Amino acid sequence: MSNRRIPRSRRAIGAVVLLLSAVLVALVGIIVSTVPVLIVSTLYAVVAGGVAARLLTDEVAQLRRDWAADRAQLADSNRNASVARSREHIAFADEMGQRVRVRDEQIASLRDAMVTAEIELAQARERVSAERARSAALESDANSAQSDLESARIDLRRASDALAASESAELQVRAELLAWQEAASEESRRKFA
Repeated sequence: MSNRRIPRSRRAIGAVVLLLSAVLVALVGIIVSTVPVLIVSTLYAVVAGGVAARLLTDEVAQLRRDWAADRAQLADSNRNASVARSREHIAFADEMGQRVRVRDEQIASLRDAMVTAEIELAQARERVSAERARSAALESDANSAQSDLESARIDLRRASDALAASESAELQVRAELLAWQEAASEESRRKFA
């Protein structure tokens, strides 16, 4: 509804003029009080009232058509707005789905990195265990193989360093995974709040 105030139409003004003229003719007929004047004034009042009623009926019908057109236009604009909102919701859902897929891929790659680090740690532990067994064997034969004992200690240190480096890498990967998961859950809470 672009215009809330309805202007007076020619039909409504014409109907009012006809009714006022019918009242004046009726008053003249009453004042003159002769039968022919009363008959003419009565006939004029009836015809003027009928024409005024027809004019007002046409005016009301036109107002109803205009109101119906306004309601149809409003319904159409609401439908268009609803379609636009629906498209925006679908686009938003697609974007969020894509972000979730990217995060899932990142989590999968971090899990793969963590599994690799755990495998390396297990291998390093096996090497340390093997080196410790070798060192124990060399220490039992210390009198005959003093030089072999020294090299075994060096190998043991290397294996310990490798174990420490592997454990450090595992802790770093776990810390990164936890930090990423916290960031992801914080961002999810922020996006859907």
